[in-house]
Amino acid sequence: MKRKKLFSSMICALLLATMSVAASGQDAPYRISDKEVQKVMKQLKKDTEKFRKSLDSSLDRSRLDGTNREDNINEFMEDYEKATERLYERFKDNKSVAADVETVLDGAARIDQFMTRHSPTGRAERDWAAVRQDLRRLAEAYNVTWRWWSVG
Repeated sequence: MKRKKLFSSMICALLLATMSVAASGQDAPYRISDKEVQKVMKQLKKDTEKFRKSLDSSLDRSRLDGTNREDNINEFMEDYEKATERLYERFKDNKSVAADVETVLDGAARIDQFMTRHSPTGRAERDWAAVRQDLRRLAEAYNVTWRWWSVG
């Protein structure tokens, strides 16, 4: 009888501990504060705008100007920017989730593949490195594991 009570008590304690850990995880989707996440997002937006300008300038002076490849990268940028804007809006409404960040990262991976294959000018390359750094910080904030090479 004592064993049953002891076993039941242990099971109850284990269940309560598990429920407590699960509940605390739901309340805190990020490892950093909302204010810090907002700062990362603002920097990402700023760096993305800077990259967009340097990429456009680089493409206009390259052999890709006016080609389907230029159209493709512009489409990738539009998709990425829409996903990023959607993430910003959802964050402001306290509705952002890791899946929103994954969508942004998937769009960025397509741009990264283009950058790797076509090596635009130094300025665009440097600006893209800054965006990648912001994206890494964003992924960490949402506890998202990601690999650039997983999107094709």
